[in-house]
Amino acid sequence: MMSLFTIRMFWMKLYRHTRNFMLLLVLFAMQSSMVAAFTIELTKAEVQETVATYFPLKHISPFVMLTAHNPRVMLEQETGRIGLEFSVLANIPGILSGEGRGLIDGELEYHHKTGEFYLRDPKIRSLKLYDMPAEITATVKLALQQLMKQSLPIMLVYKLQDSDLKQKMARSVLSSVEVRNGKLRLELSVPMLGLID
Repeated sequence: MMSLFTIRMFWMKLYRHTRNFMLLLVLFAMQSSMVAAFTIELTKAEVQETVATYFPLKHISPFVMLTAHNPRVMLEQETGRIGLEFSVLANIPGILSGEGRGLIDGELEYHHKTGEFYLRDPKIRSLKLYDMPAEITATVKLALQQLMKQSLPIMLVYKLQDSDLKQKMARSVLSSVEVRNGKLRLELSVPMLGLID
């Protein structure tokens, strides 16, 4: 028969182990719900190199033939948008042709399933065509807007690397996109348990 002392010791050990187990469960639950920010910084040159591979862009219709080429990336700190300044060749068949410069900007769109960042919501900020009347410039501007709406959503700016464990785990949530100090900063949420070095 067990002594009262042995029974009491058994219950004390069981209580201590249960308490420690419950404490571990609470800590695990807290840690798994915590997230840390994971930031990727892309330089203007890195974005430029990626975007340049999609140019020249061409639009051909019965009214206008348009080519956008020689893009230059601009990272707008005030708006957080990515700007593209480029050369434009415009030809109105049978009437005239000319060239000039265009400036558009767009926002980054994140596709979490693939870990890819694309440009979206293109806005024409300026279009200057040398030696072309304003009414022809307006026609070219409409064609340019259509060209950019078709082209920007397929323009891959960055893809998270599957070979990097942190980047692979960071696919779930994009916290913010901002331009700071001439760099594009992509902040993603990473579960704390995923931070393994």
